[in-house]
Amino acid sequence: MTLANTRYSVRVLELFRALPGAGALPSGAGRVATGEAMALDRGAWVRFEARVEYGRILECRFQAWGCPHTLAAAAFAAGALADPAGGGAARCESQRLARELDVPAGKTGRLLVVEDAARALLEGAAQVQ
Repeated sequence: MTLANTRYSVRVLELFRALPGAGALPSGAGRVATGEAMALDRGAWVRFEARVEYGRILECRFQAWGCPHTLAAAAFAAGALADPAGGGAARCESQRLARELDVPAGKTGRLLVVEDAARALLEGAAQVQ
């Protein structure tokens, strides 16, 4: 099956093809926080890594396994988490991801994995001083 044979929104296709923020966090100065979640029965695993200073995320990367919806949502969330304007936590909620990316209801479980990994990252980042 190709991407053209499946219903994906334009935004999901853009994110899936480019995967901004994919890969391990490059080595560098500063503290690192991580957040990870998985639901292998749903076919999803997501890990976020972020460079953090005084609880604020300066740079965020992700590694993920799953369908195009999962990877696109992880890419979107990594960008939202590192957005200096803030609001990353709200933008990573599964319902918001579903609306932003036009993800079908049947994929909600995978979006919950992205949300859980983002929450775990934010909890770890809050403890980095």
